[in-house]
Amino acid sequence: MLLLLVAMTLLFLLIREFEFEHPGAVLAVAAFAGLPAFSEFQPWRIDYHNLQMLILLGAALLTIRGGRVAAGLNGALMALSTAISAEMAPFLVLPGGFYALAFVAGKSDAGKDLKAYGLALAAAGIAMFFVVVGPRTYTSAACDRYSLLHLTALAVTGVALAGISTAGTVGSWRIRAACLLVAACATAALLVFFFPQCAGGPLVGMSDYVRDNWLLRIDQERSIFYSADFISSDRFTRFFLAILGTAATCILAISGTTRKRAWVVLAVFSTAGLLLGLLYLRYLRFFPLFVGPGTALLIHQGLPAWLPLRRCFGTRSGNGLPGVWLLAAPGAAIVAALFAGHLVWPPQLTKPIGIDIADACEKADAGPHFVWPEGARLFAPAGIEVAALGSPADLEVVAVPFHTSVKGIERVLRFFDPATPNPARLLDETKATHVAVCRVEGETLKPIEAQFPLASRLATGRPPDWLTECPVAGPLRIYRYPAAGGPSGQCPVAGQ
Repeated sequence: MLLLLVAMTLLFLLIREFEFEHPGAVLAVAAFAGLPAFSEFQPWRIDYHNLQMLILLGAALLTIRGGRVAAGLNGALMALSTAISAEMAPFLVLPGGFYALAFVAGKSDAGKDLKAYGLALAAAGIAMFFVVVGPRTYTSAACDRYSLLHLTALAVTGVALAGISTAGTVGSWRIRAACLLVAACATAALLVFFFPQCAGGPLVGMSDYVRDNWLLRIDQERSIFYSADFISSDRFTRFFLAILGTAATCILAISGTTRKRAWVVLAVFSTAGLLLGLLYLRYLRFFPLFVGPGTALLIHQGLPAWLPLRRCFGTRSGNGLPGVWLLAAPGAAIVAALFAGHLVWPPQLTKPIGIDIADACEKADAGPHFVWPEGARLFAPAGIEVAALGSPADLEVVAVPFHTSVKGIERVLRFFDPATPNPARLLDETKATHVAVCRVEGETLKPIEAQFPLASRLATGRPPDWLTECPVAGPLRIYRYPAAGGPSGQCPVAGQ
């Protein structure tokens, strides 16, 4: 709740930059329109996205205010966000883009802002390295977490920006733009040369098999255009108001009567979030943070002039604002286009695979927690194994539902894949002693049993002769793999 209070405070300060007559009323609109984003602050959510949202709000506020101090703080926020996760890089490069464009345009003090941003970016990147990275891994480059790779990227970029800024307004805008472009290309080439193993991105070690059969089956890892049920679900309706607010913000940003830095910054942040969210659903949670002011003026223009409530959402200089139809039409057109595209070119439904049967229980952790034999190693779908980690005794698992476990995930996927000729070989390779699947009773799997024989037999309690079922109750079926020896001779027992 404390983080939510910080988010509301930052949002209120952001709203005050737009000179609304009643910023408190606009904050209420922003909180309602931003519900898809603020759901990340629920007390039971253990995630880093709420921290990233605070950084994002702070970055937008600092970009609007401008100045060397704000630019320096923005550089530090970029480094802090990268240390948490590079996922937010598409958003956090936006402030740097504003400073770079102002420098190219030759605006007063733009070089000083760019220099402050670059130096802070480099300094904070170095500081974060020693805070986040352990001494034993100083010289190793991890593609998926903060490491020497990210330190090099931030430090070189920051130093390059600071160096270019010393040119001031010397030469034409073309020369300044060329200097920035050359610096960007040189930095990218430097990173590829020294860290070629990460040229394919943070998930470079993931095989196409795992990507197709695991990662891309997670809804938030897809594009909205490849999600079969997102647009037709109630989840999408939560974003209607945010899309209307984003489009209205863009209209206000290009309107002659409201054109100012604050609206332009907000339009860029919200539009970038919407476009990223359409291409990659995990980003869809972020753009509703910035739609409050635009939504408030949309409501203001839509309410009758005689209604007292209308004044709550107006600005001090409210004359000459675009009409309600001009503000609402682009957002309504976007929503209509998404629905029409979904109807005309519906995404293909995800085809079932063997692991879907083995992982079919929705609440694998609702059953008893087991005490496992010492030295046991569990082979099961990743979701089940996470539930099994609640065991009072230590238990090794083959896979967990994170990309760092791609080798184990692939072995589990192939175990339940009917195309695998000798699935028991995978148990030997992983030194697994037990296998767990979801329990399915009756004739439910009859229609697909021939298609997925091993997964169906294990789910219904008819294992092959190289597995022995344990007498346990609950949503799971657990099998011993006697060929493994040692702990495989015992079954787990229900804990107290």
